[in-house]
Amino acid sequence: MTDEGTSENGYKGMGATVAVALLIGERAYIANVGDSRIYRFRRNKLRQLTKDHSVVSELLNEGRIEPEEAEDHDAQGQITRYIGMEERAQPYIRSFLLRRGDRLLLCTDGLTDLAADEVIAAILGQNPGCQAVCEALVKAANSAGGTDNITVVIADWSGGRQRPK
Repeated sequence: MTDEGTSENGYKGMGATVAVALLIGERAYIANVGDSRIYRFRRNKLRQLTKDHSVVSELLNEGRIEPEEAEDHDAQGQITRYIGMEERAQPYIRSFLLRRGDRLLLCTDGLTDLAADEVIAAILGQNPGCQAVCEALVKAANSAGGTDNITVVIADWSGGRQRPK
């Protein structure tokens, strides 16, 4: 078996981003490398739970650019961590308690680069079924240009703790 990312057959330097979620009991364990993301939709509010490993994200965190500059920045799409890089890619990892009604969205930048958070939240709130949500999100990104691979996974949490009143 060959390691395609290090071979000379056109794949040299190839890498991938990843977002993973493991749900055990009432707890979610999540991790990401690169600019694939995980969001939680709770009580009609969308919250990004992962951190992007990208040049633009680092510039924002360091205060070197303003949020309105990020969208059209020359370094847009340049990631700083990915699976397949020479050094070991350190993932962002966290865990949190799930609440009944939580909806998790795992997605690539093919969605988030083209669909605004408000659009994503509206789709998550309007569509009850996971399949319908995935289809609507992909359609929204494709309608906005669909310039990249668009991958979305939805996980609805129906068990566990009640929402606080």
